[in-house]
Amino acid sequence: MPGIMGSRLSVVNHGLPDLVRIDPFDMIGGGLRELWPAAADTVIAATGTVLAPYLRLRLRLTLAGYDAAFLPYGWRLSPAATGAALLGQMQDRGFRDVALVGHSMGGLVARAMAGGDPYGSVVSQVITAGTPNHGSYAPLEVLSLSHGSLRAIASVDLGSTAHDIASDVLRHMPGLLEMLPDPAKRADADYFAPSSWPRRAVRPLKAALGAARAGAGSLAPPDDRFTQIVGWSEDTIVGASVGDDGFVFDMKRDGDGTVPRDLAETEGTARYYTRGAHGSLCNRGDVIAAVIDLIGTGQTAQLPQSRPLVGAESLTSHRVTAEHLAQQRVKDVPHPPLRETDFAGTFLSPGYETDDITDWAAKDGGLPRAALIGTDPAPGPCCNYPLNVIRAARTRWDGSKEERDRVATQMAGARPLETESAPRLVAYTERLLTQIKASPRRPDPDIVAGLETAVRTGAQASSHAVQLPAAERSFLERIIGEAEDFLSVMFVKRAVVAAASVGRIVTKDSRRGFGTGFLIAPGILMTNQHVLHTMQDAQAASVQFMFELEVDSREAPGHIFELEPDRLFHADTALDMAIVAVAPTALDGTLLSDCGQLPLIGAEGKIRKGQPVNIVQHPLGGRKQVVFRESLLSALPQDDDHVAHYTGDTQPGSSGSPVFSDRWEVIALHHSGVPAVNSNGQIMTMDETVWDEQADPGGRTIKWVANEGIRISRIIRHLKTLPAALEAQGAPGADLVRDILRISDEATANGAFIHTSPKPRPSGSPRGEEAAPAVRLYGSAATGLASMAGAGTAIIPLHLTIGISLAPPGPNAVPP
Repeated sequence: MPGIMGSRLSVVNHGLPDLVRIDPFDMIGGGLRELWPAAADTVIAATGTVLAPYLRLRLRLTLAGYDAAFLPYGWRLSPAATGAALLGQMQDRGFRDVALVGHSMGGLVARAMAGGDPYGSVVSQVITAGTPNHGSYAPLEVLSLSHGSLRAIASVDLGSTAHDIASDVLRHMPGLLEMLPDPAKRADADYFAPSSWPRRAVRPLKAALGAARAGAGSLAPPDDRFTQIVGWSEDTIVGASVGDDGFVFDMKRDGDGTVPRDLAETEGTARYYTRGAHGSLCNRGDVIAAVIDLIGTGQTAQLPQSRPLVGAESLTSHRVTAEHLAQQRVKDVPHPPLRETDFAGTFLSPGYETDDITDWAAKDGGLPRAALIGTDPAPGPCCNYPLNVIRAARTRWDGSKEERDRVATQMAGARPLETESAPRLVAYTERLLTQIKASPRRPDPDIVAGLETAVRTGAQASSHAVQLPAAERSFLERIIGEAEDFLSVMFVKRAVVAAASVGRIVTKDSRRGFGTGFLIAPGILMTNQHVLHTMQDAQAASVQFMFELEVDSREAPGHIFELEPDRLFHADTALDMAIVAVAPTALDGTLLSDCGQLPLIGAEGKIRKGQPVNIVQHPLGGRKQVVFRESLLSALPQDDDHVAHYTGDTQPGSSGSPVFSDRWEVIALHHSGVPAVNSNGQIMTMDETVWDEQADPGGRTIKWVANEGIRISRIIRHLKTLPAALEAQGAPGADLVRDILRISDEATANGAFIHTSPKPRPSGSPRGEEAAPAVRLYGSAATGLASMAGAGTAIIPLHLTIGISLAPPGPNAVPP
């Protein structure tokens, strides 16, 4: 639920809506006057939401698994009346278990809705951010003609001055007047009384003020369904007095720039605090993460619950006249104002789109602010696709068109083996043979013999043929099909174990997620170089494992491990790869070894072009998600000879995710999306318009057509040169890199799926202290673990997080 001016309002004529707020062309002709029409039968409806301040929150909620939707409303009217009407609509449509997330005035409307539903039959939870529960001084700014939004509107209305708009329209609006400061919280003045207003301001009518007092007083107080997020640290009007020339405002760094801290707080309500300007609250990474946590568990560690300690500057106020403030607001308004947010003024916080963007890119590579895709307003390392990366990915994508078209044609014609060259097909067959022999299940001898024959004959032909002869392809297609079917029974079991090694990279201070990484050896994490640029970036970050949904849809809190770049840190720009050491124990005592590892197979042949890939990721820095078999390996471009192209659904924040084959071997390190472009090479948006870097510096509207990852075989080739280079530089970590290579060689040679399984969860463990769920795992994982333990057989107790429960075998049963 957006704040005041956050909903688009239209005048409905003959059933057709005519957008008034916010439409600059309507405003030029004085269209805003239609929001307070003379005709009683004029219908004004909320017909949408101003997307920029709220779309990011909605997308994150959707990615977290919630059915999230905007709830625009008519902010001209009393929040009490509006809330009653919205609640009635929800009841009529049979809504249940609704969590309302209200920004600013949206929180007041939510209070009215919850008050009308005291037993929670519809509204089960309310989270408010920047809500003026006891009012705000913004109405005084508006009616003293000093507010930024009023100045923006007046600058384009050719027939009206700011005084005309305030006098003819705004001073009549209950939605504005009911947000006057509560006299019970400000004993020095009662702005619901006409006598408290100076002559130089546009004084509301006595009847309007009386109705506003009654409307504000009719809102039910927050109950135990409510949680408040309160902003602080911005220069905020916290008091006002009447001077000779109008209002004189007291300003202090004790609010969010619009709502004073103490006027947002209500007694007896759970509260969390955040830095940040009023309009940017719902765009902040820490607030978004906190909202997701609060909906799922009722609590969060993303924000502090106690009022932060403040410095002397926050305790000291300064005074400014309304006239001086108006002059300052004029400087803040873009000329000419062209976008919705230009007219929203400090109700939606001008400049919020670039709030608090760190300058690390300028320091580490000279990238401008607009060169980062998906930038998070909260400070910290960045999860974004840099523009140079996505443009290079697009260039390679264009260059691979012939290969992609050939693969698509051959797959459509049921000729899957013709997608590959003879050498790669032989390598794929060799890898299958190694995996079949490593399986604890007894394979059909004919499959083994057939694969061995195919490897021998294929190796002879591969040295002088691009494609194998037709007869050999026919034989190989049958044998490969049987071998793949034999191994396919392990798909789900291996998926659970492999996913445990994938975590989200978070800022150490705010726990904001900004990328994905995965363990490739005991205590060693891999991600993208553009996620962790430098050792300093790694020192400011941590990694969180098991941040995901449980079987019963509860949200696991995850386990946070510190990164230890002083033991190992290496980043390579060409491969967009970084590796870093991880602490062996989490902050809550969980062992890193419980998360397992994903060995990097240096050999080629782990997958064929045209086959599905699987991606485990933390999109947008949120909870873990998996894309199963919806992506296809489409090309291995020869340009630079180090990337793979595949379709699929990833987002900024998925940077650093592992890309798997169907047998859950890592084939690539995901590092970029491929953007759609027009015939002129310009990046396109989802609504088929040219992407505007200035209007959308976060790249939230870009249309993605594919993905690009770094091939693991090329990463291993690079890592083989690294120990000697580190030793020559006197840098730490050479032995850890040798561990990566040793594990890689072992996994390449034996073909076994040797991953540590997730730690079983003790029964009855309390929420927030749960270990990873347990799964019974059979097959190559069990065999590998058994050999590591020196035993002949092993049955590892696990429980599938995706909801599949495998019954334990009987005493004489043979593992399947």
